[in-house]
Amino acid sequence: MLVLNPQHYYLVEQPWWGILIAFYLFLGGLGSMAYAVSFYYWRKGVTEKMVVGGSIVGILAVFVGTTLLVLDLGHPERFYLVLLSPRLNFGSWIVIGSTFLSAFMLFAVLFVAPMLKWFKWLPWAKNNVAIKFFGWVAFLLAICVAAYTGILIGVVFNIPFWNAPALPVIFMILAVSTGLATLVLVLAPVKEKGVEHITKTLARSDGFVMLAELIVLGLFIVIRSYGPAGAIEAIRIILKGWLAPYFVGGVLLMGLAIPLMLIFGYEVRAKGQTTRYVAMVSAILVLVGGALLRYVVLEAGILQIPCCP
Repeated sequence: MLVLNPQHYYLVEQPWWGILIAFYLFLGGLGSMAYAVSFYYWRKGVTEKMVVGGSIVGILAVFVGTTLLVLDLGHPERFYLVLLSPRLNFGSWIVIGSTFLSAFMLFAVLFVAPMLKWFKWLPWAKNNVAIKFFGWVAFLLAICVAAYTGILIGVVFNIPFWNAPALPVIFMILAVSTGLATLVLVLAPVKEKGVEHITKTLARSDGFVMLAELIVLGLFIVIRSYGPAGAIEAIRIILKGWLAPYFVGGVLLMGLAIPLMLIFGYEVRAKGQTTRYVAMVSAILVLVGGALLRYVVLEAGILQIPCCP
């Protein structure tokens, strides 16, 4: 427990949102955007292996993330009550998020299943209108899932570090970045014609997304440095405290600086097999940095509780 300036308020480290929630937020954003980008390329007629691989990885990532969310509950066996309770609160972000997650996985499966040889027998397998409909619904839900991973903690008002409009934006950008990196890894073993060009396009897009992430993250840190006491203390922890190695070394250096140097300094310009390996390394670093950023943000959450006049 951390206590400062007791004449005005208590600052207490939040004990509820731990590493399972961090990985849920990470996998939810990664998976939803991996699917969304795959669907975008499907609309452009790009190789089906990327669409199928990206969609399946996206579905599995969201499923695993949702499982971690359920396990984090005190009584995971009661999770189904979130959507079946007669006193269901449709304004609750837990209910909204559970609906988004469940619906996304359902429609994404309906979209990608006919592309697999084991499910060619499905009634809509040869109905392009139905497949396109399922794909668009899953695409819109994927955006909702990615946005939800940021909004979920942004509405926690008594943690000033989280309660900032920039944080959902950062998490949304992060979801897009990790989704693109995931697709680079999905394409790594594929040796079809044109795959190298798609890989470079994904990497270059991820580079620009990371630049946007770096700018918004920098603005967020500067603004929160002049915010409420809880936010100021959180910034001190991630820049100078016990979280500094994770944030400065893990997020800024390993997750952003090195991938940006690899992408714009080598990967986009080079050709041949070496490019594939460099792309894989930068994509892996992006994923590690993305997971660490979610973890750092959660661990740095400081409850600001009024104490006395």
